[in-house]
Amino acid sequence: MPDVVRGWDGENQVLLTSVGKRIIILWYIGEKKLPGGTMKAKKVTAIILAGAICAAAFTGCGINTGATAASMKNQTVTMGMANFTCRYQQANVEDYYKSMMGAKSSSELWSKDLYGNGTTMEDTMKDSVMEQLHEMYTLQAHMKDYDVSVTKDEKAAIKKAAQQFISDNSSEALKEMTADEDTVEELLTLYTIRSKMQKAIEAEADTNVTDEEANERGYTMMTISTTSHQDDSGNTVEYTDDEKKQLKETANKIEDAVKNGKTLEDAAKDEDQQTTTGAYASDDSTLDTSVKKALDDLKEGETSDVIETDSALYIVRLDSETDKDATEKNRQNIIDKRKSDHYNEVLEGWQKKDGWKVNKKNVAKISFKNSLTQQDPNASTETQTSTETQNAESTQ
Repeated sequence: MPDVVRGWDGENQVLLTSVGKRIIILWYIGEKKLPGGTMKAKKVTAIILAGAICAAAFTGCGINTGATAASMKNQTVTMGMANFTCRYQQANVEDYYKSMMGAKSSSELWSKDLYGNGTTMEDTMKDSVMEQLHEMYTLQAHMKDYDVSVTKDEKAAIKKAAQQFISDNSSEALKEMTADEDTVEELLTLYTIRSKMQKAIEAEADTNVTDEEANERGYTMMTISTTSHQDDSGNTVEYTDDEKKQLKETANKIEDAVKNGKTLEDAAKDEDQQTTTGAYASDDSTLDTSVKKALDDLKEGETSDVIETDSALYIVRLDSETDKDATEKNRQNIIDKRKSDHYNEVLEGWQKKDGWKVNKKNVAKISFKNSLTQQDPNASTETQTSTETQNAESTQ
């Protein structure tokens, strides 16, 4: 199985894996996002992995649905709700993982030790779900603060979706997820409230971003790494001192060619080097500090001398004082961040006072040993029945 690691997408902690050169986000840790989006009334099949668990567990054994998973002021979260939310999101991640990776099984996914201290991906998923439930019940408790309500039409649509979910799934799958119509309806209601509350809270954020704040300058860059390269066999080899001198000579040739009238692109190409383009803001922290300083000192159309750092040689050209597309994208990013920051500030202020407490002993009883995958809606009933029978037989 490909490695699953923690990462950062610029805004959230995420769990990542890879397919070739592609990076795939499997899960947003502690956030409300899912690769598969928000919950819809999808058909789910409970599959017993061969030898993984006894047949009795197929009916959700070990879960007392009325027991307490967590509590806060004026609110109790039942194990039925916690298990259903965990298991439904398990199904989303497994389905996404299998479709992206072409894997037949996702059992190793949940046992992956993410932190090197025994914390598995299953543990991380359950912690994340409990945080989401905390968020949603907190927002529900403060609906009056923002004059938010669930309309009659929304309630009708939620009820219909819940009924459809129950109708679409087998009794075995529903028992595995501890799903009944009331539980599904409650979760869909919480999702609806969260969406409306988030919109109302974020509407308070300052969305006035000045041109100066949003501005991004466009540039072209030539980079020559001076640390290592790959040999013909694909092995990473460090440059020798003599090779580093040759690389510096190459960079100097490109610098001279530009000063004699060639474009940076053509001068780099003549020396078998490449150029890239980009844009940066005044508070950019991704560029090497020496490179950013050189760009800051340039006027539009000017090209720098060779910039030497510990790991590379650079030559940069400032293409525009304002890259319009990048600037507008940055403006929206600033607005989105302000909204997100304000939402989190309001939410965290409420949560500090609500007395939230998770019953870890009970939540630990939620198990992902039985895989939950979404059925192909185009598959025939005969095919689905056959698959379920084969899965059942494989455990005997």
